[in-house]
Amino acid sequence: MSEPTTEGTAGTALFDLIRAQQRLKSAHRLGSRLLVESDIERENRSDLVPFVLGYSFDGDDGPALQHAHAGASSVTVIGDDDYLFLSDRRPRAEHPVGGRSLWRHREGRRPEALLGTARDVVCYAAGGRTAVAAVWVHAEADSLASDRALREEAAQDGLTAVIVGGDLWPRSGYRFGPEVLKLVGVSLDEDAAAPELLDTPLERDTLLSGQLALTPDGRRCAAGLVRFLPGGHRRYGLLVFSPGAPDDARQVWADDDLSDAIASPDGAWFACTAERIAVPGTAPRQEAALVSSDGLVVRKVGRGHRDWLQPRAWQDPTTLLCTGEEDGRRHLWRVAVDEDDVTRIDAGGSVFSVTARPGEALVVRSSIASPPSVVTLALAAPGVPRTEILAPAVEATPRGRMERLTHTASDGVEWSSWLCLPEDVDRELPVLVWCHGGPMLSWTDWSWRWNPWPFVADGYAVLMPDPPLSVGYGQDAIERGWGKWTSEVAVVAAEQVADALLDPRLDADRVAVMGASFGGFLSLALGTLLREPRLIVSHCGWADFPAVARACDLHWHWLREYGPVDSSASYRSESLSLEAIPPRTKVLLSHGCEDTHVPVGESRAMYRTLDTQGVDVELMLVPDERHSILRPANAAAWHRWVARACRETLGGRSARKELSVR
Repeated sequence: MSEPTTEGTAGTALFDLIRAQQRLKSAHRLGSRLLVESDIERENRSDLVPFVLGYSFDGDDGPALQHAHAGASSVTVIGDDDYLFLSDRRPRAEHPVGGRSLWRHREGRRPEALLGTARDVVCYAAGGRTAVAAVWVHAEADSLASDRALREEAAQDGLTAVIVGGDLWPRSGYRFGPEVLKLVGVSLDEDAAAPELLDTPLERDTLLSGQLALTPDGRRCAAGLVRFLPGGHRRYGLLVFSPGAPDDARQVWADDDLSDAIASPDGAWFACTAERIAVPGTAPRQEAALVSSDGLVVRKVGRGHRDWLQPRAWQDPTTLLCTGEEDGRRHLWRVAVDEDDVTRIDAGGSVFSVTARPGEALVVRSSIASPPSVVTLALAAPGVPRTEILAPAVEATPRGRMERLTHTASDGVEWSSWLCLPEDVDRELPVLVWCHGGPMLSWTDWSWRWNPWPFVADGYAVLMPDPPLSVGYGQDAIERGWGKWTSEVAVVAAEQVADALLDPRLDADRVAVMGASFGGFLSLALGTLLREPRLIVSHCGWADFPAVARACDLHWHWLREYGPVDSSASYRSESLSLEAIPPRTKVLLSHGCEDTHVPVGESRAMYRTLDTQGVDVELMLVPDERHSILRPANAAAWHRWVARACRETLGGRSARKELSVR
């Protein structure tokens, strides 16, 4: 096996092949046919393009593409030949739109525009003969007509200034300058009246969050709410109402945050994710909850289950389908809501999305080593047999092998990692340690962005640890790392890495650590704990906890985990001292300039500090990206930059020495 390279190698070819694949997101039944939502890279387009693709199964040759809508997403099937979707497609002149609009697809007809506004239709839900959409509307508008007038007046004045309150970002998921999200009712009947705003008064400092669910008969709706509290705190709840009488809406604020509602088939309940309100010393916990369609009853289901359950679909009026991680895989769980009985369904991989109809669920699943595919689950059959029906990215399935590693800490607790290797290992391999983000995530799925296999193809081993705060290892794993990102999470991760590097197949002298977001922080932390890693790569990471907590849009989360910035000593004690990074270690920092989760000033500050210390540091800024690098060309440039640094810093072999943690 040759030394690692990047230019014109197997890894480069695999990276380009992966980029070219259809990126499956969700699947839906349309009669006997299949609808999928995917992102696809297109020439002359800077962003990935969302598509809705319709397939038939008429012959023995597998699925055949029948129709496609470009710039489309958010499918809701309302009949065997009838579905709704959001699209960037521009309606005719009588629909003045500036962004995404709501469309209807009916077999044998041209797509029909149902709702277009001056900016985006953010989301919608449909049931019966009704749809409800959340759209950007001027905060003072009481109709779509007055919204247009207020916009025209502001445009003539050239006014862009806006006074902000609880949400300090003039453009966020909850406001866009002077605009906020408001609800619009849309009739699906022929020759229906024009869509109009629904009058759902909200209390001060409460806004719509951009989540909607509608019962199958269209009579009851649940909209997500966010409430901004003094001091930067935040709560999430539901607005439950009838689209025919929206002024009688009821706000539901439970002991937990409520989000991601889905309506039961009989319209009696909205299932949602309930997250415990965390405080310093007590971590969050996610459970499945039911909210009655009148908003009067809130109750938990599947209580006491070891892993975090998130409702995704209903099998029938008494059976809920949830996802939840367990030991490195996101499983599908069936919850009998009346008995509180929870059973696991094997989908053959980590479940990304779920849709269901009587007797069948469609699941998009993947793994670290296999790209997404669609499987059907026969819910009523014994053992719930599954059948794969669509695998559009199968040609990108990598060659190599993946092993599960277990590290036993001094207190007897076991922590897991994944190790990705070439098929044949005939020498000590340089090692890339990849830290996941979140932090309450784990390595479970195929990743289009952080994919280990191009690096494996070029001769590296990739180690992917799940330290404390990783989900799927019980609540104790969350509690152990809560508020202790440096003193606990980073220390355990360093021990996991040190243990793994005792493997004679791995070269402990040629190590790089890298990650994004929380993983970016953790890669810097490991750089201060491991014995002289040759390379640290941190995308949108941080070292100065108080600086990031004060200025970011996730301030409310920092308050829950660490307390008030000015009075909690944990911010300083958990912050990193960059002076501990070895001077011979190369550091790559990158950041999206539009990032609100971790302000870009943190990477600029770290660059200045490291540069002053004499560290070989480089900084890549991406002016048009936010927290993640999403544009394919930017992702490719980042990959080439990192691959070149890996080749330059890890290319030379060295004598093996005993590894220790500093």
